[in-house]
Amino acid sequence: MKTLLLLAAVANLRASTPTDATPRGAHAAPDDAAIITRFEDMVSADLPCAQLAMERGHSKEVRDFAKQLVNEHGLARQLARDVAMQLNVTLKSGSDGARRAEHARVVKSLQERPDIAFDVLFLRHEVDYHKELTDLINTEWTPAAKSADLSALLSQAGPALEAHGKMAADLWQKVRPDR
Repeated sequence: MKTLLLLAAVANLRASTPTDATPRGAHAAPDDAAIITRFEDMVSADLPCAQLAMERGHSKEVRDFAKQLVNEHGLARQLARDVAMQLNVTLKSGSDGARRAEHARVVKSLQERPDIAFDVLFLRHEVDYHKELTDLINTEWTPAAKSADLSALLSQAGPALEAHGKMAADLWQKVRPDR
């Protein structure tokens, strides 16, 4: 009888404990509104860096790469805004204050760099930025996305952003002074 009561108590304990609870230290998956807001904010935040590099890049390759970033990130931003509208999400400019502050710091630092130092810093930043963004897309946002439109945007953007990161890394290898 004691065993039966113990088993009943354990069964009640299990029933009252959610089995899908978020483990300690983990965070819940973001919803579509959070994903599209952060995605739009991140692609928008990098535009001033790329615009500055279009104007001040030391090498033609860097200026051309920056022009490509401006065009393609601008397109990604517009597509994100279109998806946000379909999802009835109001985007808040600068919702990722830390990301905006980091990009503002990079732009300020770039403005102080002459010649090849500008190219090196810009490309190093783009390598890191694109890695972070593609990691978020691949490991967090795509698995959590519920909307077909958002999933389609992420499936298009992921490979393009990964390609940008590779281009930045390849250019950085060419221009860095310690090669």
